[in-house]
Amino acid sequence: MANVTDNKGSQSLIGWLKATVSRAVNRNELRDIGRAEFNQIARDLNLSSLELHKLSVGNGSSPALLEKRLAEFDLAPELVKRLHPEVLRDLQRVCALCASTNRCAREFARQEPASHRSEYCPNTQTLEALEREDVLSNAQQQLPIGPSCC
Repeated sequence: MANVTDNKGSQSLIGWLKATVSRAVNRNELRDIGRAEFNQIARDLNLSSLELHKLSVGNGSSPALLEKRLAEFDLAPELVKRLHPEVLRDLQRVCALCASTNRCAREFARQEPASHRSEYCPNTQTLEALEREDVLSNAQQQLPIGPSCC
């Protein structure tokens, strides 16, 4: 069994999982996987077996929805991935397992305000924390560099 860390960060958790599952489905191996091996894969990914199952049968819209949520907070996915890869993986996992995916997609389609999504989105607190960090970082970068007067 391949170790997840062999992925070298080139794919997101969701992308890696989809690729792994699709290879297994293409070879009809997913249904042949034993419970113990499935549970081991879940543990290797730091997921529950139920989370792994939900991720493997997900509807695939969550990556696009997460990208739109990141944009609502003026966060660049590439920057979050570079600075906080583990946080981005968690955001992806939470979004993929979210029970409100259909509602979120409908609200984006209707171009409803972000405040509606923030009421129920389980990633809101993390996104707000990343936004605060980004604002603080930008403020620090704009401070003059030079000798102190004191």
